[in-house]
Amino acid sequence: MPDASQGQRRDLLHKLRNRLNVMGFALYAMRNESSKPLETLRSAHQSAVELLNQIGAEERALQHAVDASTKTPHADGSDQ
Repeated sequence: MPDASQGQRRDLLHKLRNRLNVMGFALYAMRNESSKPLETLRSAHQSAVELLNQIGAEERALQHAVDASTKTPHADGSDQ
């Protein structure tokens, strides 16, 4: 069972992804507009999405490792 900090981290990542999605929709709506600030914002948004995807992949790998360690029987046959 995940501890409270893992659940809180997962919730924060979910909220961040939702906010980046809203920003992405707004940027898409402004796709025909061009300015240096908008290009900077688009670039920052893309970088943030890539970082969030990387964090998500690391979280999933960590969760798989935790799941695997809790399902692995002990070598001596005990279930401590």
